[in-house]
Amino acid sequence: MKNGMIFPFKTTWRARLDLEYLDETSGRKIAAREGQKAEKKVDQADHTAIGKNLKQFADYASKETIGQVHAGGFLHHLIVMNPDGTRSVPGALSNTERKRRISDEWFKHLKKWHTSSKNPVIQHRLVFTMSTPFHDKLVGVGLNPDTVLLSTLKKMMRDFQEKFHPTDSIGYAYGLHHDTDNLHIHVALCPRTKNGTYVGCSKSRTKTSHNRNQIDYLMQCFERENRKWEKRLSDPLTIKESIAKRLDSDRLLMVPKLSLSQMAGLRQQRTLAASRLQNSYRSILDMEAALLKKRKAFRTQKVLRSIPRLLGYKRPPANKVLGKVAIAFDRLSIRELQVKLCQHKLAYREEHHLYTQRYGTQSHAHHNSQTQSRSNRQSF
Repeated sequence: MKNGMIFPFKTTWRARLDLEYLDETSGRKIAAREGQKAEKKVDQADHTAIGKNLKQFADYASKETIGQVHAGGFLHHLIVMNPDGTRSVPGALSNTERKRRISDEWFKHLKKWHTSSKNPVIQHRLVFTMSTPFHDKLVGVGLNPDTVLLSTLKKMMRDFQEKFHPTDSIGYAYGLHHDTDNLHIHVALCPRTKNGTYVGCSKSRTKTSHNRNQIDYLMQCFERENRKWEKRLSDPLTIKESIAKRLDSDRLLMVPKLSLSQMAGLRQQRTLAASRLQNSYRSILDMEAALLKKRKAFRTQKVLRSIPRLLGYKRPPANKVLGKVAIAFDRLSIRELQVKLCQHKLAYREEHHLYTQRYGTQSHAHHNSQTQSRSNRQSF
């Protein structure tokens, strides 16, 4: 897809690990934006506002996606360990704590492997971005651009690992950014695999070069993903079918948000259409809360089941079997609720579309998107 997702460039850092660059709300990034705006002499009231240049940003971005830095690959498993031997879910850690743990584990891992270089590589920095036309196409059909870009990144990292380190595991950190005209994601790639193999990120420039063309491979993978999305977006039925099969369907599909004032306006209208729209939206909120509760309980149970093993206790075979059955049942329960939520969201989108066609875009159920966008951004 010509106007799809783009992998623009890569840099290698030998001086330091800059995780603050992954956090779009960090002082370093805010200062960088201030400097860029000063150079361009752009006069804006709020220089630190996030996402002001992205269309319909308020429809899908949330406080949980703003400024968050996450770990992937083997680093994800390292940062969950607490000093007392227990485990913490990464999502339960504060952003500051996650960055601290990632940095500590990153350097602890690099120190394990001897290098003769006087100036060793600390990180490879990659940037994956999304073009505005592609972003708008996703929003137009109700798909969350954040989720699409994040899922594409994770698939790219899995493909990269399978191609160049098939029997090993790579580690990386990443942060999603909404602070420019294009949604993009910054990635810091650890230069050592879990087993200590050097992770290259080069591009062959001559036929005699011995470089492994990692960058060219990433570009090929991106082009392949672009073609897949181009096919999906060309057919609404294909989109619905592909969403239903995904494990992240509840996060991928987004719906027009209704504020408290809009909900109150629907109650005042007292029409069948307004009542159905109100009830559908409330049902979605209830199901999202229930799904979040189930996921938290599932993660907590997994941590509790691992404690005896960490303490050296061996569970009887019968208990192990019962534990596996319980995990399978919990996963099935979560999956069923995901499918149900996805179906409710699709039905709500249809009801919302019919309602706005009948009553107009300035109705209580659909305030002007720019007004809603401004009010949501102020909460950030």
